[in-house]
Amino acid sequence: MGTIARLLGVAVVLAGVAVATAGPSSADQVMEGIYTFNTPGMPHAEWTIYPICVPTVGDLREPLELPVACTLKVVSATKNKSSFDLTNLNWGGDARLTGGQWTLSTNKAEGLMCPDGTTMPTVDTYKFDDVTLTGTHTSLNNSVCGIPAGMKKSPFTLTFDRPLPIPVDRYPLVCEPAGNRLCR
Repeated sequence: MGTIARLLGVAVVLAGVAVATAGPSSADQVMEGIYTFNTPGMPHAEWTIYPICVPTVGDLREPLELPVACTLKVVSATKNKSSFDLTNLNWGGDARLTGGQWTLSTNKAEGLMCPDGTTMPTVDTYKFDDVTLTGTHTSLNNSVCGIPAGMKKSPFTLTFDRPLPIPVDRYPLVCEPAGNRLCR
């Protein structure tokens, strides 16, 4: 009986030492860099993604660096704008983590080509997973120029191309180490 109690005591002490010496968990990585946007039947575009985050306040012992407190600044660009499809791939927006996927919506003033060659506005939403680098592009248009209101969905993939040309401080705010966690 005494041996079991001693072994149990040693196990409790070792577990306590393991918890006490464990370092803070590393922050979840947030997407950043230059990616190639690929969707079937369309030209490629280059997405430049800059993360901007704020420390999440947990129990005030240490800042929690979680992607839930981040916004991704996304700029989509093509090398030239020689066609409607290429021009339509040039836009920018802010993506936020929603339901486990990064989501951004952008209003495109010339998102839909009418039969007569004029263009009309659309609302485009991009949802993507930063682990699988896959997503869905949804384009909504009103009833314009003889075209009924509609929604077009298409899958896309992102491929990492290269790091950003300048270093990024993901967490630019400095928070007090104790107390109210005031950030400046």
